[in-house]
Amino acid sequence: MFDLTVPQQILDEMIAEARAAAPHECCGMLAGRGKQVTHHYKIKNIVAAKAEAVKQMFDDAKIVHLEGLSPEERADIAFWMDDKDMFAAQKDMRRQDIELLASYHSHPVSPSRPSPTDIKALALYPDIFHIIISLQESKPVTNAFRIVDGTVTKISYQTT
Repeated sequence: MFDLTVPQQILDEMIAEARAAAPHECCGMLAGRGKQVTHHYKIKNIVAAKAEAVKQMFDDAKIVHLEGLSPEERADIAFWMDDKDMFAAQKDMRRQDIELLASYHSHPVSPSRPSPTDIKALALYPDIFHIIISLQESKPVTNAFRIVDGTVTKISYQTT
């Protein structure tokens, strides 16, 4: 039994987006009904432009590291979803009578698993899945997770 179903076309779009954004991380949202993803929302990663986002999302050690980087370098290892894009996606979800099922982001140079920073940030959304696209190897690797109370559980998904 699969926890989530993602159309191959949407997965291909996400991987293409990750490749186009590299070396920066890309991010977005997936919506649908039940366990079936039907809609893909690309969301702009604005961590490079939002210094206050860094202070809100990351612990002190990570902030010290990130503040030493240029805005462009920050976008290589972190993401912050643009509020305008998120609100537009949520408005469309209400109009389409669908629900948010998953978020996704890419790891241009690290594995397809949540980093400690991801765990902290994504734990704010325990009711949805989180898909991570790794471009570390020549063939992209995607994995899906549930993050509840800091506990990461890898979940199964299928493509159609």
